[in-house]
Amino acid sequence: MSDDPLDILLIDEEDEPFSKDNPQGLPEYLTVAVRWAMDPPKLAIPLLSAQAKAAGHSVASVYRPLLPWQRKKFRRFLLQKPLVAGITTVAMFRTSTLDLIIREIRSISPETIIALGGHGAQDSPDMRRLGNVYITDHGEGTLANFITAVKGGADIDHVPGVSVSHDGCRIMKGSLLYENITRVLYPDWSATGTYCRRYPIEASRGCRFNCSYCGFPGKTSQLFRGIDEVVGEMLHVKERYHVRSFDFVDSCLTSNPEFILALCAALRKHNFRPDWRCFARPDAFDRFPELAEEMSCAGCSRLFMGVESIHDHILSGMRRGMNRSMIETGLSRVFKSGIKVHGNFIIGFPGETQATVRNTAEFIIRRPFSTVYLCTFGMSQEMLELAAAQPERYGHLSGKPVKGWRHDGMDYQTAYKLTLWACRKINWTKLWFVAFSPTTNNPDYPPF
Repeated sequence: MSDDPLDILLIDEEDEPFSKDNPQGLPEYLTVAVRWAMDPPKLAIPLLSAQAKAAGHSVASVYRPLLPWQRKKFRRFLLQKPLVAGITTVAMFRTSTLDLIIREIRSISPETIIALGGHGAQDSPDMRRLGNVYITDHGEGTLANFITAVKGGADIDHVPGVSVSHDGCRIMKGSLLYENITRVLYPDWSATGTYCRRYPIEASRGCRFNCSYCGFPGKTSQLFRGIDEVVGEMLHVKERYHVRSFDFVDSCLTSNPEFILALCAALRKHNFRPDWRCFARPDAFDRFPELAEEMSCAGCSRLFMGVESIHDHILSGMRRGMNRSMIETGLSRVFKSGIKVHGNFIIGFPGETQATVRNTAEFIIRRPFSTVYLCTFGMSQEMLELAAAQPERYGHLSGKPVKGWRHDGMDYQTAYKLTLWACRKINWTKLWFVAFSPTTNNPDYPPF
């Protein structure tokens, strides 16, 4: 490891989103060790590293720096006095986790500039305040430009694009789609620290849908990369890293079924049948009857299916653009194709009652889902404003984001209890752990 000064140290840490209890009964330290070694790498650091290196910057990276066997590596990098530490909070739920990382940086390299990105800092002013600057959305091009400016001697407040938000934090605007990026580079997978041979890949950015509960900043617009470019990246990763398994991280890959069908055709053309998974919606398989079979033949093995609800009045309030009939038809075609399905359901959205939750549980029990998440509805500020403008449609939803809401049918506490009840009922009938509820649902979960 070089002792030369570093331009950027990239850091990826995460919290455990699920309960520490696990059905296998493994000790917590062993579970964490296995996940560190074998979990698929996340895409943020490789993308950031590729753009920073292309801009001529020296780059190092560390994954899970708070783990005991990673701390020595982390400290050695900090002894190189990196100009900037770029921390992705895409998998951080606790401000305390970020605080531990930043305390370590400040103790060894106090002059290092802390640049934050990711969903955790996006949703938490307390997280943003711990850093020197927060880069919104996709930040690889913006971060590279920021490093160039500070290397040239610019003070943070005089870096082009830096402004101060209403909460007093410095921010720089990243890209929702591919703005501020001259060309899309292949991710720098040398920046990861995992033995997993399953890699994430991105075919698009944004989301063409406009679901009312969703706070995703890139919704209503989705831009897809070229088919040749996506397949070229897959072939590149296969040849260089001997990888044949991919996870598409797009918000919803099946939002453009024509793209999927063209992707399947291109894979056949190259005589390449990788194992791949993606996020999907059931209505795509209702509208395109051949889609599930085509995806299965092209190697798709599992779908993260955003069902969210099976009740037409709730689906309408969610602005999902589908109904129960479309969901049932789409799911039936996917199950028939042999593709495994993980289902995602939201419990507690306005219009929900104990009866609708029971009906949802029975719906899941009667179908061969591999796994399901039951997520208690969390109210965004945007959702609160929408409800204020249309009180009747949203059951007089009121209160405070994210967990301080109530509507005509229930409040957060009741929805959370019903979520746990539904998980237990489903798992009891399946005689195995099929249904899960993230601990972030817990009303007593530590706040950001």
